[in-house]
Amino acid sequence: MLQIKILGPSCANCLKLEVLAMETLKELGVRDAAVEKIAAPREMERYLTGDPPGLVINEQLVWSGGKPLPTKTQITEWIRQVTAISA
Repeated sequence: MLQIKILGPSCANCLKLEVLAMETLKELGVRDAAVEKIAAPREMERYLTGDPPGLVINEQLVWSGGKPLPTKTQITEWIRQVTAISA
């Protein structure tokens, strides 16, 4: 099962990143995925070294804030890369 974690408080960019991840999964036809929001500071520190929001796919941090939000194309590529490594 694909696991995606959105790291960050409920800021506008965190919510947008969550929507982007969900839309990407839907467009890819991925049904066996769990999307989880992580807002607790201590839990976020396990993954995130920079500013929130952050995107974790199968326990790998693939993106963190401080830049423009990733596109659905970028998220798709990260999903493919991480799932190829995990397989």
